[in-house]
Amino acid sequence: MQAFLKELKFPSVEHTYIKDITAVINQAIRKAKVKEGFVFVNSKHTTMGIVINEIAEPNLLEDILHHTLHSIPEDKRSTRISTDYIHPTTNYRHRCQDNPYCNEIDEDYNAASHIRALAFSHPSVVVPIRHGKLELGKYQQVAVFEFDGRDGKGKNPIRQRVVQAWICPAESITEI
Repeated sequence: MQAFLKELKFPSVEHTYIKDITAVINQAIRKAKVKEGFVFVNSKHTTMGIVINEIAEPNLLEDILHHTLHSIPEDKRSTRISTDYIHPTTNYRHRCQDNPYCNEIDEDYNAASHIRALAFSHPSVVVPIRHGKLELGKYQQVAVFEFDGRDGKGKNPIRQRVVQAWICPAESITEI
């Protein structure tokens, strides 16, 4: 089986956001000259996931962002907490440095980001390709949902993110 890989690499400097990647994936499908098949979109991070939803409507995005931040409290020790932070906070046990595989200087407390990624996104999604583009509904787009972007201030480095689009052609599609 042949497959094509498009890696989207970008710095993630805003804490929580939704970024539409539909056009980039459709462009990769055109470049690969795939007319029919599937795309596997995969996040390589535990605090950033993939969603399919209505991304073009800015008020809905604000509602989604507010809901996620309100539903899963932020760790009280997090660098995001300030006097003007309006969402709930709590105490979590997790620290990035406790992971034996962690080789970063990171000193933030991001348990909420891991929980939000589990609750509100997916590590990967599969989308059909039809007629040379993603087969999506009228209001659907493919997006990354970031829960733990870093601005690089203090000891927490800017997050370098990677999202993979695995484009897998099909020989043909037979409707039944």
